[in-house]
Amino acid sequence: MFSIHQLALYLHIVVGGCALLLFWVPVFTRKGALDHKRFGRYFAMGMYTVALSGLVMSSLDLLFPLAMHAPGLELSVEAEADAIRQIREFGLFLFSLSILVLTTTRHGWLTILHKDDRAPLRHPAHLALNGGLALVGVVLLTVGINSGTILFMIFGTLQIATGINQLRYIFRTELRPKEWWFQHLSGLIGSGIGAYTAFTVFGGRRLFEEIFSSNFENMAIFLWIGPSVIGATAITLLSRHYKQRFGGSWVTKRAAVRSSLINS
Repeated sequence: MFSIHQLALYLHIVVGGCALLLFWVPVFTRKGALDHKRFGRYFAMGMYTVALSGLVMSSLDLLFPLAMHAPGLELSVEAEADAIRQIREFGLFLFSLSILVLTTTRHGWLTILHKDDRAPLRHPAHLALNGGLALVGVVLLTVGINSGTILFMIFGTLQIATGINQLRYIFRTELRPKEWWFQHLSGLIGSGIGAYTAFTVFGGRRLFEEIFSSNFENMAIFLWIGPSVIGATAITLLSRHYKQRFGGSWVTKRAAVRSSLINS
């Protein structure tokens, strides 16, 4: 089991590092262009790998906490209980982030592939992922409230809201024009939020401790929720931009062009 955990960890680190860089290529390339689509596909494949390897690691952490992180180490009863609690709490957090990344990546990818056709989103697997995301968010929020961990409370709330909002989109009777585009944006940016949060909480912890030294404990929560704040701001600004582009003069101009072509 330990070797499986380590293999998943190495895969998670290598592919996750590449995906963190790939995330920015679709962001800065022209939407709909070949490079945007190609690197968007690469990013999605990387995120699926990151999410699945994260699920393997976190599941093993939850089931066998000491065997995964303290094999052969002799601890007192109190120290052992405390170590198990901490490992399982962060195992739950990583598990929830992995579900978040997997679900939002799949949602963002399916919406751009099928646009107004929501039948693929109603597949039992996708519905189960969104329901599972909301459920694990409730568990994480509860653990956060009981332990007083602000990070868990924030992400528990985020995961509940994301799961419910995506389910509402899937089953809504009527959609606004090009609403699938906003789901695509929020889905893949949400995937990026999960990936960068995992990096700042787990992979980047030592780096930030060296940079901020004694001030790290005071700044940790801001570093950890930073990707969420940046991502939420990006979703808001991009949504506003595309609503303006898809509405008003843009729609009128396109309608006028179509009208002239039909009447000519």
